Amino acid sequence: MTNESMPGRYSRVQAWAHDTFIADRALNLHDYILEYGNLLEILAETGDRSLLDVGCGGGQAAIRMKERYPHLRLTGIDTSEAMIAGARYRARIKGCAIQFEVADAEALPFPGSSFEVVYSFGSAKHWPNPLKGFGECWRVLKPGGDLLIADATSDATTQEVENFFEIAGFPSLLKKPVAAILSRRMFRPARSVETYRQIAAELQMPEGTVSHLPSMPAFLFRTRKPSA
Repeated sequence: MTNESMPGRYSRVQAWAHDTFIADRALNLHDYILEYGNLLEILAETGDRSLLDVGCGGGQAAIRMKERYPHLRLTGIDTSEAMIAGARYRARIKGCAIQFEVADAEALPFPGSSFEVVYSFGSAKHWPNPLKGFGECWRVLKPGGDLLIADATSDATTQEVENFFEIAGFPSLLKKPVAAILSRRMFRPARSVETYRQIAAELQMPEGTVSHLPSMPAFLFRTRKPSA
């Protein structure tokens, strides 16, 4: 399940373009997926709860989570040094205590059973070997913990892409340049929902883990790790 055509890490220019034109709008999609994935109530529970954001990009989503749920112990990883530098800067400016590290989703630098929640938004399509990436997310998740991964799917219809832009709230003037960026970085390297179902089966995850987000050009990988 490797994909040699995957785009490489974000350069500094690509990181700037992502943060300038896409990241803030993507937060609308982030909220939509958290709500649909029934993760909001879990995040709101008080107490010591650790969360790993795999492929955190510039840290916008992790910072918003920390602002809303200050009790969370958040860690974000990304392969792009430019993205992590931006994430650390944003967190420092906002006074958010979040650990950001340069790391690979396919070789997470954490012991097994480290996090109560493992989350990833818009990153899985860039993993050359998704079976390894999902396996790593599963490995570092504690028994009884929650996994939520969402990303674009190659099964997307034209109407679903239109819904994507509407939910994200992109201004009409930005639609054309953003569409060009997303075509290369989001939809072109995407995989099918069936591919992710095969991955879930190979990793012996609970039945029904993978679904197609209604009216959206994306899949949802949502499950709870069985308690030991």
